[in-house]
Amino acid sequence: MQRVWRRDEAGRKIGTLRGVLVAVGGNPLDAHVLRMTCSMLKGTKTPLYAVHVIEMPWTDAVDSTPEEEVSIEADRLLEHASEVVSECGYKVETELLQARAAGAAIVDEAAARGCDLIVVGLPYKREYGEFSMGETVPYVLEHSPVPVWVIRGPQV
Repeated sequence: MQRVWRRDEAGRKIGTLRGVLVAVGGNPLDAHVLRMTCSMLKGTKTPLYAVHVIEMPWTDAVDSTPEEEVSIEADRLLEHASEVVSECGYKVETELLQARAAGAAIVDEAAARGCDLIVVGLPYKREYGEFSMGETVPYVLEHSPVPVWVIRGPQV
């Protein structure tokens, strides 16, 4: 069987992605999400972007310098993301963002980079006995103009 690709006006294959943005949140699921995304992109030249968002408190200016340990941890997370993607034989461009809310920053960054897909990991957690998605993932799902893949972690 041979796959036949239709092409758009710019000559790109229809069905190919212009970019994929992966949100790195600092949870154990990050490496799994990155590996799954790399396996999906294998054999393509689709740009892969990994972003981590430092949520700034309302008492500080958005562009103020975060606490040193927060910056160090964020840099470590993005470095780990680069290592995981390199092990998969792919390239990634990492970006550290500062914003009031991570969800809005993720959606805005995907739009600014022209991404066709956002991938987020959702660790399984419970609040008050009920499964909870937190604030970021629901925001991204509601406001993203492009498809969003949510990879939920195992129940603990």
